[in-house]
Amino acid sequence: MSFVDEVTDVVSAESVWRKSQGARCDSRSCQTRPIASKESSVQVHEASEAGTQTEWKQDQRVLDIDLGPLLDYPDVGKFLKRVEGDMIRELKKNWKSHAFDGFEVTWEEQNPQVSCLHSLQYPDAVAENFQVTSVTWNATGSVIACSYGRLGDGDWSTEKSYVCTWNLDRRGFNPSHPDVVLDVPSSVMCLAFHPSRPCLIAGGLFNGEVLVWDTSRADDPLIGRTGLSIDSHVDAVYQVRWLPEVPQPQRLQVLSVSSDGKILVWQMEKDGQLVLHNGFALVAQQMPSNSRISK
Repeated sequence: MSFVDEVTDVVSAESVWRKSQGARCDSRSCQTRPIASKESSVQVHEASEAGTQTEWKQDQRVLDIDLGPLLDYPDVGKFLKRVEGDMIRELKKNWKSHAFDGFEVTWEEQNPQVSCLHSLQYPDAVAENFQVTSVTWNATGSVIACSYGRLGDGDWSTEKSYVCTWNLDRRGFNPSHPDVVLDVPSSVMCLAFHPSRPCLIAGGLFNGEVLVWDTSRADDPLIGRTGLSIDSHVDAVYQVRWLPEVPQPQRLQVLSVSSDGKILVWQMEKDGQLVLHNGFALVAQQMPSNSRISK
């Protein structure tokens, strides 16, 4: 007996059962009854608040008075309404001011050491061995002015001096080259910038005069002076201050203090003259008897 490989055709048989099952399939669908929906809301008509406090202590003191009337201050409301306009005006000024541009707040502990940022000097005043007699800042906080004179021996009344200003924010700032140099015929003992007008400077001289300069005027910055008269000081002026411009805002008033015992109030007139507006004097009879004064 022998075996050989033989390749035959494929034989297939179609399923009669699948056809019979498929013929009996059918599709059906249904729908539930319509669902009804409704929305409603509710709001309470009363509200209440409750709070709690720390535990009561036996030794806690209790006030025997009713604080209700004391907590109502009608005058405070009137005061706030009265100053509201001034406060809003000052806040707008601060908002427009550039005094603190570039300033960064440092919340860490500051270094106790002081560093020198600039060393300002006027070479001509240094050459004449003048000393700085007064320093003042203007309203913007960027311009500083100083006066030169002599603090030692010498005839101050006949020796000229200088008033110099530097703008620390100006491009090309040079500490040895002032932006403005004012020649003064007598030694300047004190200076004061105007509190709201950055270009106005008042100065008191050794000879008793009070001068006012406007640094915005390059040709003739001197706009007012008291002159020497029976109403002016007879000794050196050691302090000047600007007074509030009330009730006449267009007229400037300067207060000057001298070692002659006088406190004088000067008012600027249209012709550039500082006229005596008010004055006070300290005389020897008014001094307390127990004060130790040799003169």
